[in-house]
Amino acid sequence: MSCVLLSSAELPGKLPVLVMSSAGAPKRSKAEMEAPREAKGMSRFVEVPRALLPQEEYPSIVAKELYRFLQEDCEGLYMSAGICGDHNHPTGLNAALAFDMDYARWLEEHQRLVNDLRSMVNSQLGDAEMRILVDGIMSHYDEIFRLKGIAAKSDVFHMLSGMWKTPAERCFMWLGGFHSPELLKVINQQLMGVEKTLHGR
Repeated sequence: MSCVLLSSAELPGKLPVLVMSSAGAPKRSKAEMEAPREAKGMSRFVEVPRALLPQEEYPSIVAKELYRFLQEDCEGLYMSAGICGDHNHPTGLNAALAFDMDYARWLEEHQRLVNDLRSMVNSQLGDAEMRILVDGIMSHYDEIFRLKGIAAKSDVFHMLSGMWKTPAERCFMWLGGFHSPELLKVINQQLMGVEKTLHGR
């Protein structure tokens, strides 16, 4: 087995490449070696040993490859979080982030609809026009309930904690609304009933 170092002059616009060949086997260029790898969907990281690269080029090459890898990885993260408009069933922290962003967008739209409703009430329009606006607001509330349902399926504690609400809403929720220890009491009672049923058999 022999090693041949192809210089940048032999491969214009390319990095120096180390090509290994057997005694009778033809030498293969970097592009020829990467073709099967591309077809199989394997990694396309530059596989040139660090010792063969000039010291000043190595960090920039690594940075470019890392940036490309992270960019591809982040695109997958955004899609799984539902940020790209696909609100299937996001998971974990991504779901909380996606819901917070959707809720902020929903609040802006809600404020616009409320302002439209106020201006219509002051302009004393007919019932038909008012009905259209009220139906729009009702469908807008359907949208937030749908978003809450999707978010609750992936991170119920984020929804129950109310961290996505304003501080005043969280205060009122704490004073008269849901308390998470109450949920634990209900679950405990349900589990005790299941345990008694299992021991009774």
